[in-house]
Amino acid sequence: MHNGIPGTQPVIDDMAPLYHVRSDAPPLLLITGDRELEMLGRYEENAYFLRMMKVAGHDKSRLYELDGYGHGMTEPAFPHLLSEVERVTRLKKEKP
Repeated sequence: MHNGIPGTQPVIDDMAPLYHVRSDAPPLLLITGDRELEMLGRYEENAYFLRMMKVAGHDKSRLYELDGYGHGMTEPAFPHLLSEVERVTRLKKEKP
């Protein structure tokens, strides 16, 4: 804790994903393009967000980097997205 601010609470506005870091968030899938082709710093921002979620106690976050793709990597991301939706749906059905 520094100046009354816990280490898991980034000092940013409420529009930034990092503002919403918390242990009780729903499962989270982060998908970026190749860090050398994606928007400057986009992969690293997502990697930091993932790290902070883990520090906060959230263990249901994943990050995929799609090698060879830039920011417009929607089509190659769709299979990952569908797989994650199926996985989370299956887990919800298995819980009593």
